[in-house]
Amino acid sequence: MKVVIISSSPNEIGLTNSCVEIAKETLEKEKIETEWIVLNQYNIKKCEACGKRGWGICLEEHRCRMKDDFNDLKQKIDAVDAMIIVTPVYFYEMSESAKTFFDRLKRCESFDENSYLKNKNMLCIACAGGSGDGTENTLHSMKILAKFLHMNVVKQIGVTKKNFEEMKSEIVEGTKALVLGGENE
Repeated sequence: MKVVIISSSPNEIGLTNSCVEIAKETLEKEKIETEWIVLNQYNIKKCEACGKRGWGICLEEHRCRMKDDFNDLKQKIDAVDAMIIVTPVYFYEMSESAKTFFDRLKRCESFDENSYLKNKNMLCIACAGGSGDGTENTLHSMKILAKFLHMNVVKQIGVTKKNFEEMKSEIVEGTKALVLGGENE
């Protein structure tokens, strides 16, 4: 089994990366092959809604015509068995780098009946460094993302600076459920 962790925080010592480390350590203890992709380290442009009526080759060929790092990352993701998304909460939403990447992924995967992601498990973690008010909205948008990717949300976890210590066990449990079966939300 192989799991990809996709994070989108430029802060290498912040709350988001702390949550990633917990999930990564849990996977390693279970001897699960893991790849950590930090979206901020890649050149991913925003969707241009190209072609006629706003659809380019993404609709038929399920890839993007733009020449950046997106298609290479999509190929990596297609090859995994499960996905963990960990994003900081910015203005009640996923980070800009996560939105940009996942907007394009949705366009490539939503109408692909043979999608490699179909029926695979996803764990969603939203990390709010401020008040934490935006975690619920961010988790909701991640659930919508899973719907369009045809993936199963195993668990959604909202983490704040105030609840981080108690949420560590939730991250471990959610990560184990992702690979061993278990909860579905």
